[in-house]
Amino acid sequence: MTPSAAPSLPLRNLSLDALKIAMAVMVLGLHAGFLRDVDQVASDFFTNCLFRIAVPTFLVINGYYLERQLDRGIGRWAARVALLYVLWMALYAPLWLPGALKVPAFGREVAFFGYYHLWYLLALLLAGLMVAALRRAGERVLALAGLAAFAVGVGIQYAGNFHLLDGAIDDRLNDVQTYRNFLFVGFPFLVCGVLIARHEERFARFGSWRLLVPALALLVAEWAANMIWNPDDTVFEIFVSLAVVCPVLFLTVKRWQLAGTSRDLGQFATALYLIHIAVLHFTYDVEMGDTLRTFVGLVVASLLSVPVVIAARRLPLL
Repeated sequence: MTPSAAPSLPLRNLSLDALKIAMAVMVLGLHAGFLRDVDQVASDFFTNCLFRIAVPTFLVINGYYLERQLDRGIGRWAARVALLYVLWMALYAPLWLPGALKVPAFGREVAFFGYYHLWYLLALLLAGLMVAALRRAGERVLALAGLAAFAVGVGIQYAGNFHLLDGAIDDRLNDVQTYRNFLFVGFPFLVCGVLIARHEERFARFGSWRLLVPALALLVAEWAANMIWNPDDTVFEIFVSLAVVCPVLFLTVKRWQLAGTSRDLGQFATALYLIHIAVLHFTYDVEMGDTLRTFVGLVVASLLSVPVVIAARRLPLL
């Protein structure tokens, strides 16, 4: 979900673009409530476990490509992300503006964190600026800062979900924006991608199915443990195991090296991510199950993404 680069035809690893499409589909399935009308446990496995790898993996990919931009300065990259964020916030204004005007608390939330899925673009922008600011401090500082931010974010979420504190503090800890933001999610995984880009040969050995399978098993084990120990509050945005799963997944797919020059696959993934909430919004006016809604949303959003990709060749839509 990165903005378009300057017009050029560099050789791309299309396997990463395919990964981005898979992650965008996961985000759509998560928001549509895939299998929720069929089986609650199965739905929870997909929407609150497997599909949670999507956004952090997007960030790892973004960080990997961001490293190439940092040597040329952060300004152009930041301007593109900011433009993308402002543009799509404007396009989604009919969905968020009426509520923001009526409910001040919702208005403040949108102002500080963005509307719904667009929080990602704002988090990407602020995290990228933070990475650029800390770059001169050295890799060790950057890595430790990313690790510390991730640990704090996960700690806040677990403390909230397990209700370790009471009253207003517990309410604040359980506010998703408290821990799912540029600092505690965007920054750590962006740092991960940046460090992988700097040391590709060193990290390449971690990209294999032999490591990915146990990493995914670790994610499933963490999800299952939360289901057992805390059955009344099983929704988690961040898992500790994502710090292992997402970089290993990225490195594994990256090794496939499907070379090409077209940016269309990557832009299709971005379009699918940006459009899908609007599509799902209109499906709520039609009576259907969540599983059917997932597939209808995927088909319609995919069809709409194609003209957006074409239009993006002339307009800064992606």
